[in-house]
Amino acid sequence: MKKYDVIVCGAGTSGMNAAIAARRNGARTLIVEASGLLGGTNVISLVSPFMTFHDGNRQVIKGIADEIISRLKEQKLALGHIKDPIDFASSITPYDVEGLKQIYFDIVEEEGIECLFHSFIYDVIMEDDKLVGIEVVNKSGKMQLFADVIIDATGDGDVCALAGAEFIMGRSKDNKSQPMTMLFTMGNVNFDEIKEYMKNNRNDFVLADDYDFGYLGVSGFFSKVKEAMEKNEFDLPRDRVLFFEDIHNNQVTINMTRVLNLSAVDAWDLSKAEMEGRQQIKKAVKFLKDYIPGFKDSYVVRTPNAIGKRESRHIIGDYILTEEDLHEKREFADSIALGAFPIDIHSPDGKSILEHRTSANNAYEVPYRILLPKGIENLLVTGRCVSSTHEANASLRVGPSVMALGQASGTAAALAVKHKVTPRDLDITLLQSTLRSQGQVIKKNG
Repeated sequence: MKKYDVIVCGAGTSGMNAAIAARRNGARTLIVEASGLLGGTNVISLVSPFMTFHDGNRQVIKGIADEIISRLKEQKLALGHIKDPIDFASSITPYDVEGLKQIYFDIVEEEGIECLFHSFIYDVIMEDDKLVGIEVVNKSGKMQLFADVIIDATGDGDVCALAGAEFIMGRSKDNKSQPMTMLFTMGNVNFDEIKEYMKNNRNDFVLADDYDFGYLGVSGFFSKVKEAMEKNEFDLPRDRVLFFEDIHNNQVTINMTRVLNLSAVDAWDLSKAEMEGRQQIKKAVKFLKDYIPGFKDSYVVRTPNAIGKRESRHIIGDYILTEEDLHEKREFADSIALGAFPIDIHSPDGKSILEHRTSANNAYEVPYRILLPKGIENLLVTGRCVSSTHEANASLRVGPSVMALGQASGTAAALAVKHKVTPRDLDITLLQSTLRSQGQVIKKNG
């Protein structure tokens, strides 16, 4: 029988930071991952750049998350934190996807974290209301794995659902989720042509007032999309071209596809989404080459290993973070992290983006209770499936925020094991002081 202090299910950025935090706080830790990679959607689905580590000029996400960026920057695999050229978030952090992948592999070796790849979790082992283990299937067959604390970092809340946790799919009124997206990277893009067009057509773009046309970030070409639609040469459910410059010369990663009305937790729907995403990339590439300045001689450099998911299950925890909490900047006695990304809803119904833009002094506190699935012991949840509404999750779901949640969940798991209590019974002041000592920012005012 394989027994660990902590098992982290899922190796996305939230799960990775959870595993690192758990190990550094003394827990024997195992990562169980369905793919053969570390880094989740940020490497598998090419989701980049990171948005946002800042609230105005104040950096509100630090700790392990910022350590990762520092290591990337030292190796010239990230630009560091820079101003968002499309003026949506307080900052963006462009990075090299392969670099992020390798950094995480380096860290698990350095820290002594065990990894079990190509393993799918198909059931859980319960003792009354306590989760004590998981059952996985892989090339070796079926196996049981046990732990004192298990962290669900699957993104979809798979472990929580198997354990019987309550959840809501997508938005509460109709259970529709934000669309899935298949990003892709194009090379040999002529940046000079793009910037020249942007300078002469500023009203065709969403731009920061002081945009200096240095680092290239584009949200616009609205007129080009409209022109192509009127000629029946653009039928993607998007109203704009959206892309950011890679850290490599003349490459951009493009966010233009949008797969609607399919569930990220239904195998048949997910399979359809992968197929549709590929077809949308093909259409997007043709549109870019035919209509957008700078793309005439461009070509596809890479496509993702899997489609990117924005939303699926929202696990019901001891507290549900709401849109009102974010707008009213509510303070929580059990705050364990801050978030600062705008509420960014890619409409489940069509091509629009519903935006609540950020500004300085807009950071909000995240309570520990949203990591605690209601009614189940020895289980923590981290990542985009934490206990939050559709609207609040549209802010909380992004990379830096879930990295901070990961550090909080991993630290909580290790401390619970060390002090022989359940995560729910853990002394919150101990958790908060430990997080602070390890670089995490947990309060708006200190």
